[in-house]
Amino acid sequence: MRCLKRIPSYLPIVAGLLFLATWSVQTQTPRNGVTVFEGARLITGDGSAPIENSAFIVQNNQFTAVGRRGELQAPAGAARVDLTGKTVMPAKVDLHGHLGFEDVVAGTTSKANFNRANLTEQLER
Repeated sequence: MRCLKRIPSYLPIVAGLLFLATWSVQTQTPRNGVTVFEGARLITGDGSAPIENSAFIVQNNQFTAVGRRGELQAPAGAARVDLTGKTVMPAKVDLHGHLGFEDVVAGTTSKANFNRANLTEQLER
């Protein structure tokens, strides 16, 4: 059986925000490839408190800054997307997985990992 490498902790955040960015972009296309998303409650997924009235900048499909609205400086000509009243949070997207069998820390999948504690921990994620 092939061992999987551990997924970096920031990857689920990036994946969730990237999904939101591609889903939410309005019809305006920025000339410089920069979009600023503002106003949402941002749940980063790292256990810290949500960022209320957040802002995050996506440039050429990469997240370049995350913070509070008004604290980030976007390049001139950036498109803006108002997410006021919405909540943004990361998501782990696994197109094929078996809950309870994965050892998230070691990056392995095995029937030896399947137990109540491991299954509960994965469901709570």
